[in-house]
Amino acid sequence: MIESFWNICLLHDISSRDQLLREAVRVAQTKRVLEQQGVAHQILLEPEVLFRWMKEHGGERELGHFPGDQSLFYKLYQAGKDIDLLEYALQTLQQDRVTGGIIVHSGIMNRFVTMCDRHYYRSLLITETEKYIRGLVDTQCFKQPFRITLLTENYIFAKLLKTYFEPYHNVNIIQGSIYQPLPLTEKFEAILTIPNFGMKMDEDDDVIIRDSEGVAVNHLIPLLQDGGKISVTLPARMMFQSGSIATWRKQTNEIVPVCNINVLPDGLFRPFTSIKTYQVEFGNSPGKEVLLSRLQLQNMMLVSEREITIHSEQFLRMENWRIDMLLEEDLDLLQVFQQTTIPKVKLRDIAEIFRGKSILKQNLKSGSVRVINISNLDDGEVILDELETIDEEERKVRRYEILKDDLVMTCRGTVNKLAVFPESEGIVIASANIIVIRFKSTILSQYAKMFLESPVGSSLIKGLQRGTTVMNLNPADVAEIEIPLLTKEKQIDRINRYNQEKQRYKTVVQEATTRWEQVKNQLYGELY
Repeated sequence: MIESFWNICLLHDISSRDQLLREAVRVAQTKRVLEQQGVAHQILLEPEVLFRWMKEHGGERELGHFPGDQSLFYKLYQAGKDIDLLEYALQTLQQDRVTGGIIVHSGIMNRFVTMCDRHYYRSLLITETEKYIRGLVDTQCFKQPFRITLLTENYIFAKLLKTYFEPYHNVNIIQGSIYQPLPLTEKFEAILTIPNFGMKMDEDDDVIIRDSEGVAVNHLIPLLQDGGKISVTLPARMMFQSGSIATWRKQTNEIVPVCNINVLPDGLFRPFTSIKTYQVEFGNSPGKEVLLSRLQLQNMMLVSEREITIHSEQFLRMENWRIDMLLEEDLDLLQVFQQTTIPKVKLRDIAEIFRGKSILKQNLKSGSVRVINISNLDDGEVILDELETIDEEERKVRRYEILKDDLVMTCRGTVNKLAVFPESEGIVIASANIIVIRFKSTILSQYAKMFLESPVGSSLIKGLQRGTTVMNLNPADVAEIEIPLLTKEKQIDRINRYNQEKQRYKTVVQEATTRWEQVKNQLYGELY
């Protein structure tokens, strides 16, 4: 039925998301007017009569001019009069390849409704409702004893929601933006939101944050009742980035303390995003503990895979909300590192950190400038013999040049690799898949490599990853990593012991490999 309606629209150049939604709303409103006026819906109305009814009563002033004649509307009406408008909206948004808006997995809505039931919340605000349409369809929460306000910025989608929910007196539809102060007098016990990721908003000069995620939360906090909660989906960078975002985290936690943080699994959003995401619950009635958990999908439901609690005062002292590390099985090891009396120093204070140059495949050609990529790092070493080249003036790529003793690490891909760059002839630059760390005299590169590839260092790096299955590290985030500040003598001692044992290991492996090949070939020769 829905596909038939789509096909008629597409044959008449009605193809955009809003156009498809608009005509479905027009049909639904016409049908409702006919029923309200006592016109038997089962009676086959003549196209001319039906078209006139639509013009007079179908909301043309609100929906705009109908892009066709009476014959077209007759076809659309017959195809669409029995469509479930909410299901139609879900499928239309899912098929939208142009706008590409996020559609959230219904498990998020399910957990939100469960939380509201547990706390006996009854007044709910769901923002940017088009993102949660799958959750509305699957949970049917509007049929439960909630008073629900659905907010959307899109005019046509607001009309669709008003048309569909007209029989539901417990559902209110309003149009507005969460990136502007909302002129609402009502306050809510629970708010659900997933702000747009990574946008910079035009705010006043005196605001602490211009990131869309923080701006949205700031505008929603005043709408929360005492004792209420706001559940918000945030990308990884909002959890640990420094600067204005760190200030925002601190101030927000003071106004509406964090109650719960969940690490979300991959694939909860459409289109599937490679950004790691978290569901954070803020409440304006402070609790004694903060619940931290990692969620996984089981039978389309989000369930806790691992969870811990920490005291609110301990959470308040945390510089960031990198809970991935706290949820690691080797938490004790991380706590020992954090509590050790050995001085620590952030990479940003002792090194220059930069990402390499973006190079397209078609730019790889015979030239004098060699390029390091992920494939050129193996077993902690740089394989110089296999570097590809580009034909580029050296002066244009000097800012990406790698020097002897620079520490290089992968920032994309599926595996984190580290290596100290050896002495090399000619200019070698890093690709965009590589981060270069150039240390000052305080720290030796080989020592830093040892720490970053250790279990603690690996956990620290993992906690910074903005990606999910595909790693995505940002140089500014890497700069926040703390490493132990040992004396030069102790660093050199550890480096020497590491290199000696590694060389011994490689020698033993090589000898064992050679012996195995000899014995194997000897045995093969004895078979015939």
